[in-house]
Formats: sequence, C-alpha cells, structure tokens
Amino acid sequence: MRRSDLYIGNVKKIICPFAILLGLCACASDNPRPATDSSSEPATASAQPLPQSVPSTLFEVKASGADKQVRVVAKPTLAALDYAAYSANPIRLAGKDEKPENYAGKMASAKIADYPFPMLESLSESAPVAVAGRPPLAWEPLSKILYAQTGNDSLGILLNAVEAVKWDEPEVFRAFQTVSKLWGVALTDGSVEWWVEVSPAAWTGRAPFYGKLKLVSAGETAEVLNYYLTAEMGAEDAMNWVRTLSSYWYPTLNTDLEQHTPGAPWEGGRPFAVMRGNPMGTPMWVAFDVPAFELSDEALRAKFVADSLAEAGEVVPVDRSLDTNSSFRLETLASLEGACPANDATAKFRDALSKQLKKLPKEQNAWESNGMLWFRRNANYLLADKISGQDSLHNPLSRLLELKKYLDSQNIQLLVVPVPVKEEIYADKIVAGTPADLCVNVNGREFFREMLAAGLDVLDLYPALMAARAGDEPPHYSYQRYDTHWALPGMLAAMEMLASRVTQYSWYASSGAQPGSLQMQETTTVREGDLVAHLPDAEKPKYTADTLSAMKIFKGSNPYKGGKNAPILLMGDSFTGVFESVDQKSGGPGSLLAYATGLDVQVVTSWGGGPGVYHRMMKMTKDMQSKRLVIYMMTARDFWQSPMEWDGL
Repeated sequence: MRRSDLYIGNVKKIICPFAILLGLCACASDNPRPATDSSSEPATASAQPLPQSVPSTLFEVKASGADKQVRVVAKPTLAALDYAAYSANPIRLAGKDEKPENYAGKMASAKIADYPFPMLESLSESAPVAVAGRPPLAWEPLSKILYAQTGNDSLGILLNAVEAVKWDEPEVFRAFQTVSKLWGVALTDGSVEWWVEVSPAAWTGRAPFYGKLKLVSAGETAEVLNYYLTAEMGAEDAMNWVRTLSSYWYPTLNTDLEQHTPGAPWEGGRPFAVMRGNPMGTPMWVAFDVPAFELSDEALRAKFVADSLAEAGEVVPVDRSLDTNSSFRLETLASLEGACPANDATAKFRDALSKQLKKLPKEQNAWESNGMLWFRRNANYLLADKISGQDSLHNPLSRLLELKKYLDSQNIQLLVVPVPVKEEIYADKIVAGTPADLCVNVNGREFFREMLAAGLDVLDLYPALMAARAGDEPPHYSYQRYDTHWALPGMLAAMEMLASRVTQYSWYASSGAQPGSLQMQETTTVREGDLVAHLPDAEKPKYTADTLSAMKIFKGSNPYKGGKNAPILLMGDSFTGVFESVDQKSGGPGSLLAYATGLDVQVVTSWGGGPGVYHRMMKMTKDMQSKRLVIYMMTARDFWQSPMEWDGL
C-alpha cells in the first residue's frame, strides 16, 4: 500500500487555526444580501449596543525608538490581539511608503464622488456616526474566521476587491489602498452590516476615507463576531497565536520570535512575546504586552516558561562518543557524482524559468501555474551560480564546517538536512515541457557534493521526495499547493529516511531508545497557504485554506513535546515548526522522528530562517549536555543569497 493510501483519505472541513483558538463550533452559513441601492432595500434594522465588556480602543503603543514598539493590550481577546498585530504595524508597512516608479498619479486628482469602489454603498471623508464607540477590527483574520465558521467568503472577497482597485493603472503591482479598519455593526434583526476605513498608500497623497459595504451578513455571523470581541484568551493560547502569526508572516516579512521569557522586562514593557521582522533588510521589533498575564500565579508563570527553551528541571549530562564511520557520507557522495549534470535540458529549463521571473512585476514574489503557487526566492535558488563562491556572510559552507568543529569538540554528532524546494521537485509544473524526472538544480546538487566532500554528514532528501512525488494523488501532493512547505506524504518520506539514518549511528544501540513508546493518531489540519500573500490583491481570494491530512503524536494521553533532556536536538527554520508548533501541533518532524526512533527530540525553530538558529543553540549550554545529535534542518533556498547572513559562532 502506498504512503498516500495510508494517510490521504476523505477529508472533512474543519475550522482554521485561529477559530480553533477561539473554541468556536461550526456554525450555519451566512446569508449575505448585497445592497445595491439604499432606496431598493428594506429599512435597515437599528444597531444593537455593544456588550459592556468591549473597549473602544483595543491596544496602545509604547514606542522606545523608530525600530521598537511595545503594543499593550488591556483585554486579551482575539480581536484585540489581531488588531494589535495588523494595525499600522511597522513590520507590515516597511517599504510601502516609496512611490512606485510606474505610478502615473491618476488617484491623486480624483474626486471622492468619482472613486471606483462599486462594492461600497456610501463614501465619506469623515468617520461614520454608525461606528462611534465601536472597536475597529483587522479584516484579514476576521474574514478567515467567518469563512471557516460559515462557509461564506463574501466579506473577504469584497474587502480584497477594495484593496485591489488599481485606478486604471494595472501595471502598478503595489496596493493603492488598504482596508485599515473594519467595523461590524450588529443589527436588532440579528444580521451584521460592515463599515470600513480605507487608507490610501502614502505615495498617493490622499487622506483616508470611509464607506459602508454592500453586504449584510446574516446567519451566525453576529454570534461569531460577539465571541471574537469578548472571549478572553489565556496565556498559553496567546503564545500559540503569536507563534502561528510569525510562521504565516515569515515568507512575506521575514518574521521570527525573539528568545524572550514571557513577562520579563523589554523596552519599558513586560511583553509575553517579541516579534522581529526584517522585510527590507533592516530589523525591527514589535512586542505584545498583556498586563493581565503578569500575575503572581506561579503555576501560570511556570507554564509560560515551559514553552521557552529553558524548561523547569535539571539537565542530566550523558557520556557520549562520536560515530566517526564515514561510510554513509561516502556512499551519499558517490551517489551524487554525475547525478545532476549541466546539459541542454537543464540550460533550457534555466532559460525558460529566468524569462518567467522577468515577466513578473518586480514586487510580485509568487505566481500560479498548474493549480499550484510558486515562490520567487525558491526559483532564484534553482538559478543559483556556484553557492560556495558567495561572500563570507552568505557562504554556508564555512559556517557549517565551523559548527561541525565546535560540536565535534563536544562529542556531539552533526547531521545537516537541507530540504529541497517545491520548485525543484515539481520543475515540470513551472516550466512546460520539462521532464518530470529531470534534475534541474545543477549548482544546488553540486553544493551538496561539496558539503559531503568537505566532511559534513549530509542527508540527501531529494531522492525520497522525488519518489514521494511519484505517488501524488491530486489534489493532494507531497508539497502544499499554496504554501512553501511540504505536505504529509513528503514529510513522511523525509522522516522515514531521517529515522533510518539516526538508527545507523553506532551510539544508537546504547542510547536507551524505546521504539513503540509513543502513539500516532491520524487527523486533519487547515492551513492557509503562505504564498497567497505574495499574489496580486485581485488574485488572493481564489486560494482558500487547504484541508491537509496530518499525524499527531501522543505520549500517553498528552500531545508529544520533547524535553531539554532529549538526546536529539532538531533545529532549523519553519520546516521544523510547521505541524510541530503550529497547525495541529505535535505532528511535525520532531514528533515523527521521536515516534520512529524511540528517542526524545527537542525542537528549536527559527521562523526567520535557518541561518540564524544555531546562535540559539549556542545559548543552550545546559541543554546541550544531554545531546548526542544535532540535526540542522532548513530549506535549501537559504543556501543562496539568504536575507539572513551566516554569521560566525
């Protein structure tokens, strides 16, 4: 039976991660009724008063500098946290104030009566009375929750359409305007009407304006909206929220969570999390502070700290010795000799891919082909020159050898596990006429050979992922359709190979491994593709969240999580965290490896990119006393022109 037969069956619709966080149950569908003309509509029902527990201001900003903010949320509802994350966030706004070179200025001279927004029933230059005293909301996360709960995406489609208006200048890729505030006004008949503040881009020179959407939502929308506004989250849920947010924003904004003890002082606040972003080459930080979490309750504080790298309890040092057998490395090296030659076929592929990228607008970083989305940075990696020929800050080889030397001195094994990019496995789907079995990444495969020849133990996942791809059953693939990451079949193929390698080390037999001590459960998860945000605004509504098959690992009745006494440290980028610390959790590479090998696995994830994670390892001095093996897993695209520099240890 094929792997896909085991793990991909009939899937059912479940709610998205944010709605799971809310604890909402599936609701009846919305019944939107477009209001094309106020005179043709029945009299609007009067607005209901807000619940007394909803503040009109959801957060306040404490800025300690141009690059650092603490956003203080008085009441930790999902509405408040979402708005604190999305509203005028400098990480999200970086670089968007620069005027596009091809902007002709048509918006600058337009009169508000002539604004091209047919989806708005009314337009005004001043805030509408209907929303006075009501808290503004971030539309993107709320629209996703409503879609997950009701199966109706009318709100998201209309708001995307507002942001997609191009003012007869379709060649300008960047958004002319954004929906900066959304208000949902619950009416006495149980329906909800929607009002927006629209903020034109700074380079248009226009002031914000306001409008009422031609949409009234019925069904259970008012109930979902009320819960979103009033249900308070606990500290652990808030940490899950910020981890998920950082993971989804990473491809667009290069976000990561700083190592920070929740509630510890930071820039004049006591945030539970500090997010770093670097979308334009200059890092900046936005921290989230909920004073309600700063309690004297030691149990709550201990639960917070348990989510950080420094878990409670003592590390038990282990005696260890290196496995110096080179046979696996040399066999892998031999298998790469002549395996991916440069020839007419690869030259044709590179030329065609290069032409495709040149046709994209400069700021567009994803595109669609054959029903899947592709990432510009991944494609650039396939066009790489000699990878080891990069400057010292971007050449991974010297840094990996430096790390190996350090770990060797500690008698800790290092295994480097680069994850091939989706575009490498599905090259035939991005360039028509490419044979499905053609190895197109000539210089990338050569760099694998260089790493092995230099003495690094490298696990080559390419053959396993190509074999997994051969068993695809569309619309289920080995990589996610709208995302940069692998799906379950690809991940299982990789983990099968990784587990086999771990059990071959000479120290495995005496490591105390207990295969069969964990339990596996089949499940599903819903993931919004991280590539959708890179598309033109008008195309984004086409790509809804995918329901994915998944596995969840349990230790007894509890979801598995490796501790600091684990003999294996799995560190890397989002490939170590997807399905592990976000989405359905406890079903990513760390949990699957622990299940297969019977050895505990501690996971350290840098959402901002693999090149930065080994600095976290260097701070784990006590934890490293228990380690026999460090697995360095990351996307192979960061081997080429990584936005995060490969600094020395």
